[in-house]
Formats: sequence, structure tokens, C-alpha cells
Amino acid sequence: MQDEEVWIRRYETPALSKPVVVVGSPGLRSIGKLAVDSLVDQTKMTLIAELYSTHLPSVYETTPSYAAHPSMPGEAGAVVELGRADLPKVQFYASVDLQLVLVRGYHPNFEGQYVVAQKVVDFLGDLGVERMVVVAGFGSKEKKIVCAANSQKALEDMKTRYDVGVGYKGPFMGFSGLVFGLAKLRGIEAVCLFAGTEPNEENLELPDPEASGKVVELLNRMLSLRK
Repeated sequence: MQDEEVWIRRYETPALSKPVVVVGSPGLRSIGKLAVDSLVDQTKMTLIAELYSTHLPSVYETTPSYAAHPSMPGEAGAVVELGRADLPKVQFYASVDLQLVLVRGYHPNFEGQYVVAQKVVDFLGDLGVERMVVVAGFGSKEKKIVCAANSQKALEDMKTRYDVGVGYKGPFMGFSGLVFGLAKLRGIEAVCLFAGTEPNEENLELPDPEASGKVVELLNRMLSLRK
């Protein structure tokens, strides 16, 4: 039994050298989650580790799940899918051939946001990651991609090489937002790709595969995943 609030179970220790990491989690129109799911399927990468925490609820009391609230920690328990039970978790995939890591995120409750995100960033730093790409959505009628970064050099590079400029201003809530923000403290250059999507007011996390697909196309170019 673990005596920590957050712990990581490692399955493999791949020989990585300064890999790039792509991070996504459920968020506005689930764009980040869809993008990571798509890349996992596309690349057939290996699951190398999983993060568990007493701060990862199986049932959220907040809507959407990324809107953490101090008085609504959620309900603890297992998650059952296709008859199999598991705990809520953050998953890490890696490919030595591609020198790429993928993180499939999960939103902690309010009290655990920083401790979970910091554990993730530290684990990525220990893997040798020096560059991060985060995928998320922002409210827009135009399905265009804009970016943010933790360095001016990264912003200029995105504009010069991929014609992707800035265009979103506001909060970036949840797991991916905190990982993005904490990356700079670990010395990891981080870029966030925000895909424009129209919010569905009845379900802000309702998937938008079209917007996510545009981000995956850009990631394929950026990471040279398809020739």
C-alpha cells in the first residue's frame, strides 16, 4: 500500500535522449485527450508508466471536470470499463525510435492539482525531456490553431516554421494548464497548441474530432511522424 499522495508505477525504462513530449487531457471539447489518443493509436507507442494519486477522483462533482473547486473534491473509487476495474490515472507512453513521449492526462481535485502536475513534470525531466507540446482547445467560431509558449524563441519558431501565431488570452485550467505552466521551472521549453472550437454549453467536454484532427495534422508535421 502506498503511503504517498502521488506515486508512479514504472513498467519500462526506455533509452531516451532529449525526447519531445506531447501532453493532452480532457478539456474544452476534449481536444487534448482526442489528440493524444490519436497519436497513441497512430504510433503504437509503449506504455512505460502510470501515475496514481489519492487526488484523482473517479467521479467529479464539478462540471466540467477541469473546473476544480476546493469544496468539491469528487468521489474516490475504481473505474469499470468493459468489465475491468482500474483506478483513475495519468499514463505515459514512449518510443525510442521516435524519441517521443506521450502523456494522457487526468484532472486532479483542487487540493491535488499542483502536487500531481509537479510529479508529472519532474518525471518528464528525469526522462530527459527538454521540449514539450501541450494540446488544448479555446472557444472560437474559427477552427484555427493558435499558440502560447514559455519563451519568446519558441513563439517566433512556431510563427516562422509553421505560420502559427498567438491568438488566445485567458485562463488555461486543469491538468494540462498546470503542466504547461510548471514546465518552465524545470527548464523545459513548452508550447501549447490551442485549437479553435465552438463550446457546447450543455457539455463543454463533448468531443470535437474535427478541431482535434487539425492539431494532429500539425503535430505530424512538427514531429515528422508521417513522411
